[in-house]
Amino acid sequence: MIRIFGGTDKGCVRATNQDAYVHEIVDASTAYVVLCDGMGGENGGHIASSRAVEIIGQALSRGLAAHPLPASIKPLLLSAVTAANAVIYDMGAADEALRGMGTTVVAAVLLGDMLYIAHAGDSRAYLAAEGGPLRRITRDHSVVQLLIESGEITEREARSHPKRNYITRALGVERTVEVEYMEQPFPSGRLLLCTDGLYNYAPPEEHMELITTCASEQDIFLLIDEANKAGGPDNITAVVVAK
Repeated sequence: MIRIFGGTDKGCVRATNQDAYVHEIVDASTAYVVLCDGMGGENGGHIASSRAVEIIGQALSRGLAAHPLPASIKPLLLSAVTAANAVIYDMGAADEALRGMGTTVVAAVLLGDMLYIAHAGDSRAYLAAEGGPLRRITRDHSVVQLLIESGEITEREARSHPKRNYITRALGVERTVEVEYMEQPFPSGRLLLCTDGLYNYAPPEEHMELITTCASEQDIFLLIDEANKAGGPDNITAVVVAK
C-alpha cells in the first residue's frame, strides 16, 4: 500500500510561497509526486512552479492511468518535464514581467517495486529502504554542488555559502533543458522529496525519525517546523511517500 503526505510553508521571512507540489495514488502499486521550487521574482516564480506541477502532474496522471509497461516510464517522465519547460519558456518570452522565470523540478513515479525519478535543479529526493539509512539519491544541479565535488567546500559549508541559491539547470530558463533521470528498486521504505528550504535548515539525515514515522499531513509539518525553528529564511516543502 502506498501512502503520501505532503506540506508546504512560506517560511518565516519570504512574503510569498513559490514552491508547489502535486501527488496522486493511481492504484495500489502506482503513484507519482511532482515538486517544484520557482524562481524569477514574486509572480514569475510562483507561476513557473505552479504551471510545472500542473503540466507534469496531468501528463503523469493520464499516462499512468493507462497501465503502462515499465519501459515506458522514462519517456513518459521526460516528455512531461520537457513539455513543462517549453510552456514556461514560452510564457516568459511572451511577457516581459515573467522573463527569466524558471523552476526546479523533481518528479518521481512509483510502479510496482521500482522508483523512477527525473529532476533538474537543486530540489532533492532522499530514500530510506525498509530498516536502512536515509540517503540522498539525486545530485544537485548547482554551483555549490560543483564546489563540493571539486573539494573546495564541504556539504556543511554549502548550506550557508553565498552562492547556495545559484542553480545550473532549471525549467523555463532556456528553450531546452537537460533533465537527469534515474531508476532503482523501491520495494518498501520511505521516499522524501523536498526543496532547499527544508534540507538547508533541517537536514533530513538529522531528522530521520520524523520521516520514517510520518503518518499524516500533520506529521509532515513537524519536519517543516524544524526548518522554521532554524530561521525559516526560505519556502519549505516536503513530501513523504511510505510503502
